[in-house]
Amino acid sequence: MHLIPRIIGVGTYALLLFLVYYLIRRVKGLSIQLDIYTIALAFMGFFYVPMSGSDLTRIIPTMHAYASLVITEAESWTIIMSTGTPIATLYYHFIGNLGDDRWLPFVNAFLTFGLCFALLKAIYKKMEVSKKDIALVFLFFMSRGLLMMTIANIRTMLSMAIIAYCIYKILIEHKKIINYFPWLIVASLVHTAGMAAVMIFVTYYILKGNVGKYRMFAKFGMLSLVFVVYIYGSAYIQAAITKGSNYLRESQASTGYFYIWEFFLSLIVIFITLHMLCFYYFKINRINKKDTCKIEKTTSGRFIGFMAFLTLIDLFAILIEFNIGWRLSWLVTILDMPLFLIIFTSRCYLNKYKLKEIVFFVSLILLLIASARGDLCSLKFV
Repeated sequence: MHLIPRIIGVGTYALLLFLVYYLIRRVKGLSIQLDIYTIALAFMGFFYVPMSGSDLTRIIPTMHAYASLVITEAESWTIIMSTGTPIATLYYHFIGNLGDDRWLPFVNAFLTFGLCFALLKAIYKKMEVSKKDIALVFLFFMSRGLLMMTIANIRTMLSMAIIAYCIYKILIEHKKIINYFPWLIVASLVHTAGMAAVMIFVTYYILKGNVGKYRMFAKFGMLSLVFVVYIYGSAYIQAAITKGSNYLRESQASTGYFYIWEFFLSLIVIFITLHMLCFYYFKINRINKKDTCKIEKTTSGRFIGFMAFLTLIDLFAILIEFNIGWRLSWLVTILDMPLFLIIFTSRCYLNKYKLKEIVFFVSLILLLIASARGDLCSLKFV
């Protein structure tokens, strides 16, 4: 059904992807290419025509209902705060008042991919990384086909993009978590999957993420902050737990949502991530003699550890309950960009040509599956 429109949609996506991949490698700078591409993806969202029964066709009526709220009235705020994801409700309210339903996928794509590509821009400024490596991880990320999750599912990808950006700033650029904790709260109140992702990150941060002279003090402060958040936001945490329990119950009863090709795409991402982590631990991390290696481990160790922690949780989650593991794999996919670049730029182990070939080959496989059988194949404009 709708074969020609789907071919046009997927063909446009693939053609634009390889064009930007080429421009990143060949044209000086990085921001202009990624900024133009972000706008192009946003316009693809604007002109996307959802199929009957898709997530977006269910979200639009909800957005209309929230758009009618009068936020200056106390009754409206009671409704907003009772939804379980009040930030998403406010998000729908403001976009719903723009006058055109197509602004929702447009704005969401612009914000989500803008945040994802902000990671690449930040890494390009921070590290001595080649444009070819930037282009390669860009190809890998976009080949996963998460555009449909961004313009049709809406909330989850936006939540994961916010969380990924905060994690990058905290664990790689070593910014203070207190500065980004409000954004983690915002992300957790956009979608319940974001709540789960934030809880995973905070757990890791408390256990392993703190380093330095004031480690114990930082742990105590973080635990205190978490306790305060729990006291005032326990209803939202309980809502997330209930949602996860419902997913698990439906999965055990074989009545929950399951899409075999998206399952395979998520597993491919998880296993290539684990392969890269094994390469780091068994090839790079074993070299202790060079001073540069010690500096690299100090700089990137916390982030590498978190990626191992997250990916293993995601692997167990997706084998137990598809919905939870599927959504967490999107966070893994975003964070694979800085992970791969850290490994590619390591001076401790120089022979990484075959590793890059594997990433390129896996990217093509991901794109092929996503275009033919994944959610991306439902992309159409007419």
